[in-house]
Amino acid sequence: MTLGIGDIVATAGVLLGLNYVALFIAAYLFDRSARHLLWYLAGAGAFIGSSAAYVMTEIAPFHGLFFILDDVLVCTGFLLVSKGICTHARLPLPGRIFALTAIIGAFVIAVLAPLGELSLMRLATVSLFQVALPVMVVVRLYRLPAISSRTRFLATMLCAVILSVLIRPLVAAWAVSHGTLSPPEQAELYGTYAATPFAATLFAFAGTIFFLAMSDLAATYRQASMTDSLTGLLNRRGFLDEGNRLAARPAALIMLDIDHFKTINDTHGHDQGDRVIAGVGSVIAVAAPRPHLCGRLGGEEFAILVTRTELPVATALAQAIRVSIETELRDIMPDDRPVTASLGVAAIGDDGIAGALIAADHALYDSKEAGRNRVTVAGAEHVHGHASRRGGRRSA
Repeated sequence: MTLGIGDIVATAGVLLGLNYVALFIAAYLFDRSARHLLWYLAGAGAFIGSSAAYVMTEIAPFHGLFFILDDVLVCTGFLLVSKGICTHARLPLPGRIFALTAIIGAFVIAVLAPLGELSLMRLATVSLFQVALPVMVVVRLYRLPAISSRTRFLATMLCAVILSVLIRPLVAAWAVSHGTLSPPEQAELYGTYAATPFAATLFAFAGTIFFLAMSDLAATYRQASMTDSLTGLLNRRGFLDEGNRLAARPAALIMLDIDHFKTINDTHGHDQGDRVIAGVGSVIAVAAPRPHLCGRLGGEEFAILVTRTELPVATALAQAIRVSIETELRDIMPDDRPVTASLGVAAIGDDGIAGALIAADHALYDSKEAGRNRVTVAGAEHVHGHASRRGGRRSA
């Protein structure tokens, strides 16, 4: 018994495929919410099984059984990978389509198997069933309202795999045209020129999927490292990083501090304090959506970068936020104590975010000194608000 080039390619595919299985398992363990990785993992397993079945057709008895198993596993692999893409891209593709494709495909493969490995009718029919669902997925990917370059590249790589399957009848016809070769030699010729492009495009596609999956994981972890878990706003690091990038003038910075927050914690506990912080964060997020930046700098202190906005408009926004906190969080405290905030506003100047943070912080302190629940503009008299005088910010 000798292994042809096609068998060697299939064997190499099994070994390389095991690497992808390990990589997909590792990626899923990093992020258990990435359920699409499980579909990719199952698809990789099916393709590995198909390569192993292809090799077994040469070295094991029951040649016909492994011959059918090879085609069935290729069809299954495409179904699983297509399901993973749909899950990842949130493409609405009914489950019954997957089930019908699998059932009909397995039936057609079994019925046409006796026609032989190089039968043009068998190869054409089976190949069409194997790529039917991937073609549907590619069409849906390209029809997305705003397709990203990443999604377009994934669709292109999937098209390459589809083409490598659809050319198999042509390769078989070319192999059969060599009338001087015996049937086993024709089958080996077909295996060489059919398995090689399929394996090459399939592993390139798998590499693309893994690269995109790892990019998504990296972006997820980067986002998590820059996001405050309690409010969903940017944390200090994320706010400063994005703020330095977006703080082109005209722009202004609003600093906000919850009044009497220590008293809230001491009287009602930290769980109630967290509810107040989350409520204030929600008010800020609604009042200043993108392209403005909202962040929780720590504790009860927040900041808003108001982009493409002059100082008077930013001051009006600060007043609106102050009023919204007081009115919308009226019922959040168990003792009906009002939740209020003091704010400071500063224009972004030559010193950028760093300078504006200092200026807005001083203005915020002035708001605390002036009685809390008010807005003060850096370098100007504080804007009117209401609340009794209860000391400065240090005793907030």
